[in-house]
Amino acid sequence: MKIIDSIQLVINNINEKKSRTFLTISGIIIGIFTFTFFLFVSQGLSNAIEGQFSGFGLNVLSIQSANNGGGGGPPSGSGLTDQDLSKIQQVVRDYKYITPQNFYSQGLWEYGRENIAQVAVGFPDEYIIEVGEDLGFEIEEGRDFRPGDRGVIVAGAKAAQSYEKELTVGSSVEINDKSFRVIGLYKERGDLFLDSAFIVAFDDISDLRGDDTFSAIRISFLEGADLELMEKNIDQRLNPNGDEKTVTISSPKDAIESFNSILGVLTLVISFVSGIALLVGGINVMNTMYSNVLERVQEISAMKALGATNGDILTIFLVESSILGFFGALIGFIGAFGLAKGLSYLITNFAGYNVPINFSLSMFLAILFITTFFAMLFGTYPAWRGAKVNPADNLRDE
Repeated sequence: MKIIDSIQLVINNINEKKSRTFLTISGIIIGIFTFTFFLFVSQGLSNAIEGQFSGFGLNVLSIQSANNGGGGGPPSGSGLTDQDLSKIQQVVRDYKYITPQNFYSQGLWEYGRENIAQVAVGFPDEYIIEVGEDLGFEIEEGRDFRPGDRGVIVAGAKAAQSYEKELTVGSSVEINDKSFRVIGLYKERGDLFLDSAFIVAFDDISDLRGDDTFSAIRISFLEGADLELMEKNIDQRLNPNGDEKTVTISSPKDAIESFNSILGVLTLVISFVSGIALLVGGINVMNTMYSNVLERVQEISAMKALGATNGDILTIFLVESSILGFFGALIGFIGAFGLAKGLSYLITNFAGYNVPINFSLSMFLAILFITTFFAMLFGTYPAWRGAKVNPADNLRDE
């Protein structure tokens, strides 16, 4: 019997029992759907997070006071100082620039009778253009910051849109009885932080905080610089007491690695759950194939009487179990990819944050092959029982 004949026979049998077939492969569909959907989402999140932090520059270290006020800037008097900046300059090399930076998120910005919390970010005049280029700021309307600007802001796209009446160039916003004029609007970057921030003069943020210290120090290194060594040098210089931290040091690479580690743990958990679903699916395949053997004893006997060999019968049932696995994997994969792609579209177009979901041919083929082989293994015992049917015993029973 040719393999094409076996496939045709199997397809005819599946068509006759569509409901049973779907119920049989439901476990496989659920397992593959759960696993691949999580893979797509985790891949998209990983790419999105990497894109977010890449926007800050990957060859960057950020130093903050250990008492950083929850990310909105340290409390008055507990920030970093020029002395800290000088110590850092003594122990690092291969850098483009070292600059203080200020954050402020403790007040409400008033515009059009609305009061909304916004994060303000500022850099000293001598570095603001270079930092803006590093961060990829592009002006949508108006103009960018210039050295010497005071009492003005450039708004991120989402910060401008957060008010019911959207900010425009020339608008005035107030905070702590101080008025700031909007001189420009940045293009949307798909960035969770900078799109939602106001860029404000460094000294203006110091006035808002009522403090001459600054929130952080940003170091942008040249390509090829040893960031691990630089981080170690800074830690030894500014944290001389070891475990008693005066400052914390972070980098986009550290954040990306931490996020990927969390995703790795979640992947193991989801893989375990998906594996259980696949095991249930495999047992369903075995049970259905065994029932098929019992129901088709006469058919098998007739085929053997017409010259079919044990190998032919074995092939028919192995092909049938393989096709069940193949279609279970195919439906699960397509469903997972479609849902992940739909979520990506909604997040990108309505939330404004790019979460790319990419089709991987190698992953698709691997899932199809492994699942098909897995289902065939579970169909091996029923196939062997079918091949062992003795036509003479069946005729005697009849």
